[in-house]
Amino acid sequence: MTTFDYTALLKNEIKPALGVTEVGAIALAAARAYDAVGGSLLHIEMTMNGGMYKNAFSCAIPGTEELGCEMAAALGALGGDWQLGLEVLKNITADHVAQAKALSIPIEIHVDETKENIFIEAEVTTTKGVGLCRIEEFHANIVYVAKDNEVLFEGEKAEAAAKGNVFDFEAVTVADMVDYAKNVPIEELDCIKGMIEMNCRLSAEGEKGVGLSIWKTLSAFQNKGALGGNDMIYAAQKLTCSAMDARLAGLPFAAMSIVGSGSHGILCSMPVVSYGRYTGKSEEEIIRAVALSGLITIYSKHYTGRLSALCGCVLGGGSGAASGIVYLMGGGAKEVSAAMDHMAANLTGMICDGGSTGCALKASAGVYSAYLSAMLAMEGVAIPHNFGVIGSSAEQTEKNLGRISDEGMAPMDATIINVMQQGK
Repeated sequence: MTTFDYTALLKNEIKPALGVTEVGAIALAAARAYDAVGGSLLHIEMTMNGGMYKNAFSCAIPGTEELGCEMAAALGALGGDWQLGLEVLKNITADHVAQAKALSIPIEIHVDETKENIFIEAEVTTTKGVGLCRIEEFHANIVYVAKDNEVLFEGEKAEAAAKGNVFDFEAVTVADMVDYAKNVPIEELDCIKGMIEMNCRLSAEGEKGVGLSIWKTLSAFQNKGALGGNDMIYAAQKLTCSAMDARLAGLPFAAMSIVGSGSHGILCSMPVVSYGRYTGKSEEEIIRAVALSGLITIYSKHYTGRLSALCGCVLGGGSGAASGIVYLMGGGAKEVSAAMDHMAANLTGMICDGGSTGCALKASAGVYSAYLSAMLAMEGVAIPHNFGVIGSSAEQTEKNLGRISDEGMAPMDATIINVMQQGK
């Protein structure tokens, strides 16, 4: 593989996102549909795949105290700027929120169980007509826009899907990705530097105390003597969970996402950055390690899917983090592969029940597991091949996780959605 392939893949998959990306995608579709017609709102109808609905169901809307699909759609239509992509709600004000809460129009949310991949269709009816926007395959990938019966924009789905396949994943190996991280010219990794800076800023905001404030609880018990000192895992959980708490609580600060998820972006970067700073590594070493983490995350998510019944935050982002930590510890492809297998052996089966403040708890578990996986790998410990979900190689393990997600847990999302709807 060429350096260009990996660099292009990272740049394509690493994007800023304000709030949980599913909320942003719903708002984006509504904003684009409304922009096609203008006028006063009469009716909003949203249709989406189950994973999109599930992930947005309990999500905080950034910059507000509101939650969920209906409010995301209303705010997108009322004040969203679709040209900002997944930062569509960046300029939402208190007035917009008040308007959204005062709306007396029907806002319908439908789940299309036939759609397995990302799908959102927004139909916004106003005094000036009907606007339609469709998003497919990727969170911000608008493929169709219409006003009444006039098509304003239509993209080729095949071309859109190709954006996510910069190279043939079947031909990629862990050794390829490690080699890239070691040798790519550092100036090609500006997107990684941006990811680190943005997610660290988000963490600093979360550290002030929002969401579950996980690090404050850890600190309180540390002060009581119930936990150890300020070790490397505690430092990593503080940096990572503070960023997660800030994002999931809806603070108006963007996260740098990867494969369409801010949580994945946080988990694949912050534990690695924390270890690098804790051990005095150079900025370049940390950037290279996070680049490897990003590639492993993308590789894992290629098989398990962007929205799945498995928690991609810990299995995708966490496997990436374990790999990046191994890199900083001086390990190579053999140790990275072992760490990836450890993550699969440990956390496979952790479900995704949508984006919510509880994701910070999963992230905390992912951080601990990533460090343990890396340490075991560096001590020469490896799960034997072909044990349980572990394949004949780390690459095969990731493919096995894809099968578990697609085949073994296919009914899971429908069950979770049913639970959500019954409890609403």
